[in-house]
Amino acid sequence: MIKIAVLLTCFNRKEKTLSCLGSLYNALSLYNDKNENKIEISVYLTDDGCTDGTSDAIRNNFSDKDITILQGTGNLFWAGGMRFAWNEALKKHNEWDFYLLLNDDTDLLDNLFYELINTHQYCLVNYKKPGIYSGITSAKSDYNKMTYGGDIWKNKFFGTLVRLQPTGKPQLCDITNANILLVEKKVIDKIGIFWDGYTHSHADNDYSAKARRNNIPVVITANFCGRCENDHEDGKKVAQTIIGMTISERIKYFSSPLHSNKDYLKLIRRIMPMRYPMVLLGRLLNVFCPKLYYKLNGIRP
Repeated sequence: MIKIAVLLTCFNRKEKTLSCLGSLYNALSLYNDKNENKIEISVYLTDDGCTDGTSDAIRNNFSDKDITILQGTGNLFWAGGMRFAWNEALKKHNEWDFYLLLNDDTDLLDNLFYELINTHQYCLVNYKKPGIYSGITSAKSDYNKMTYGGDIWKNKFFGTLVRLQPTGKPQLCDITNANILLVEKKVIDKIGIFWDGYTHSHADNDYSAKARRNNIPVVITANFCGRCENDHEDGKKVAQTIIGMTISERIKYFSSPLHSNKDYLKLIRRIMPMRYPMVLLGRLLNVFCPKLYYKLNGIRP
């Protein structure tokens, strides 16, 4: 029996959260029907102040499932919500073989557990140690368009990355996302969980970089095993919005955890410290002189 603690955090995305959980249990059932070595999961879900009835809907739709719903403060955001769920699951750390981190806007494919377990076996055979495994996702609108997975450094000083595409074989990467992320128990024993310095974003990027620094393999799955839209706004539209703001509006905008400069600057300082002064200058330009900032970055609003 393989035992996995599944971690999610949610805020007012009831239908997406229900869809994610439904696809999770469907994938689990399909895997267990075909494999003698069964998987058992326990879900830890942070409700960070939902007002749309998410928790009640989960209880009603999955009353027969092992789901622990944790009440957040309403100010945990993504990174904080995931840490909150993870810390609760750690109270039974000895019970788990893996921790599976999911974004609640991700629909899991039927092959989810096959791909993740296959990646784990590949890692043991090729690197002689367990690691962390990122499930590749495609857009819901285009099943051939990759949205999340893993990247390798092209030039670390300039912060340029190359996105790895699925090849039918697991691949080692440098930076990954936690839309679907399976973490082997021994990895937590060595490097812990997400750093508590992040409020909303970049905790997963930081965690994968920390794993690599500690000689822990970070591997993407051979094939797509989920669907998740890349909901980041178009660069030109963002530029138009930022330029149209007053300085005080921009300061307020970039102080919000959802658009925080702080999380990004912390990531740069931790994984690319040589680049930090240049990035800090760029972020200040974006606040006080955005037209110059976007011109230097080759973005024409």
